[in-house]
Amino acid sequence: MATKNFAYLLICSMLLIFQSCGIKTAKEAGLRFSTEKSKLPNILHWKEIGFAKELINQIEWIVIISGSSNPIPLEKWDDFKVSFPYTKNIDRHLLFQQTAFYRSPNTDANCKGADCIKVREYKGYTWVEMAKPICVDYVGGKTDMIKPEKGHLVIKTIQKCQAVMFTDSIFQLTDNKGNFYVMHATEKRKVDTTVSLPSGWTLKKINLKEPLIISPFGGGNECYFNIVGDHLGQGYHQYIFANKFYPTDEK
Repeated sequence: MATKNFAYLLICSMLLIFQSCGIKTAKEAGLRFSTEKSKLPNILHWKEIGFAKELINQIEWIVIISGSSNPIPLEKWDDFKVSFPYTKNIDRHLLFQQTAFYRSPNTDANCKGADCIKVREYKGYTWVEMAKPICVDYVGGKTDMIKPEKGHLVIKTIQKCQAVMFTDSIFQLTDNKGNFYVMHATEKRKVDTTVSLPSGWTLKKINLKEPLIISPFGGGNECYFNIVGDHLGQGYHQYIFANKFYPTDEK
């Protein structure tokens, strides 16, 4: 009986996750945030980046990244096996040069020092609670939220208290309606600008005259980001919004 009850609860949990984040768009979920930039800590501790080793907890619906005192070595990542509720995120070869992560989700905005970062252990390694997915919107029609079809894009709204810095050049994605995104990661090491995009969207390389720092939106202590994914596993941070709120009230 206990086994049946556990299985029932497990199925219910997965259905709730699927309904709240797999189907609902931002409007359907009642999400609406200001596109004003949020307040950053007075001091940011910038670090150089590497290869992001991320897991997604499908019950808590939170993304954790290898870090803290005992991160998993890169040479062990490919053969590292996880079990439910964890699943591996797609590989992330990062394109920005520095990052400043200052607070885990579900922590107090007035936290100090180590209290701002939640660390957990899993299979002998330490992981930092980094981001919380909220919901998903689709461009070009509904598609798979992890691996969209050609000509489609997925916009995942997440909570993540992090700033990232690009110092040399960027790959800029735009819908040519006032919304701009910068490619922050690839599944493969090489950027592919020939990716199949929805009608009206373009992608090009731009040389920077000064560093570009992208920080969270929502105003105040909020930490919202829109993360776009294409069919090649390339990811983009939105850094310019055409409207004062997301989603807009436009139909």
